[in-house]
Amino acid sequence: MRRGLGLLIAVHVVTGTALAQPARRSAIVIVETRGAPSLPTLASQLEVHGAGSASIETRSERGADPIAFIGTASEIVARGDADLVVWIAPTDGGYLVFAAGPWPDRALIELARLDAGIEPAELERTIALKVAGLLDTLRAQAQLPATPTTTTTPATPATRAKAAASARDRRWRIEAAGLVARESHDRALDGRTALAVGRTWPMGTWELTPSLAGYWQPSGTIEGDGGRVAITELGAIVAIEASRSLGAVDALVRPRLTLAVLRARGQSEDGRRGRATVPVPYGGAELGVRRTLAPAVWAGVVAGVEAAAIHQKFLVDDEAIADLGRIRLHVGVMLSVGL
Repeated sequence: MRRGLGLLIAVHVVTGTALAQPARRSAIVIVETRGAPSLPTLASQLEVHGAGSASIETRSERGADPIAFIGTASEIVARGDADLVVWIAPTDGGYLVFAAGPWPDRALIELARLDAGIEPAELERTIALKVAGLLDTLRAQAQLPATPTTTTTPATPATRAKAAASARDRRWRIEAAGLVARESHDRALDGRTALAVGRTWPMGTWELTPSLAGYWQPSGTIEGDGGRVAITELGAIVAIEASRSLGAVDALVRPRLTLAVLRARGQSEDGRRGRATVPVPYGGAELGVRRTLAPAVWAGVVAGVEAAAIHQKFLVDDEAIADLGRIRLHVGVMLSVGL
């Protein structure tokens, strides 16, 4: 009787302990290696298409070679940091999607081969479906721990709308830039700071980003034979950026229109002072490249040219002290953050 009671207590303790320990969630790590396209909503797509019961992490390894990353991915799985590691390698005319997981006979599998012309939204959806299907297969083979919610959500219009809304929510971009402007006349070199906000829309292999920006450019004091003029410039910019991935970096071009307000303070040789404020429109364009530093963070360089609609000169006692010319160049660095 005592032996039976002791066995019953032992069984109760063991089963109670097992029930008290919740099943571990499957872990998926998405790694952005060199040349991989930017996929800001892939994690959201995975949740929509059936992998929401797993823990999903995105890591940026833009300096890592996607082929050499095979060993690193296998180590991540071997350490138990993830059950699946997914990354993308660019090829001529397309992308290869690789996955490393708990397969005893091989380190990785080729999960998908995709054409480079596929739209970003469709690319994310296709990869999400492939990963969710692989996760279900591994769970069915008992190679990964099951979770209470392992059903696959069908790609209904409602779920696709949810994914699209999530993508739109991440399309806003804020950019800060430090620039040096060079004019061919009396202003010479000036420093300029700018801040812009825009929203991005995918257009096939391109992204379009209309934006609004403002900048400040002080010129200091310009000396002339008849006096001196100090100029400060404030400007507003409307631009449309077209960008495209070129492997490790994104290339961009920005046609832009600028309305500058020039505020001048003049002083003659005999001490008389005066002020003037003049609006001057400019048209121009910028070229640049940027590289991903972290998820939704980019840094790059930009160069541009602008032509003024008005050849502006500031006069003191009918003498041209500050001739601003019409053509100017600028170059600088920028930092962008996606929201």
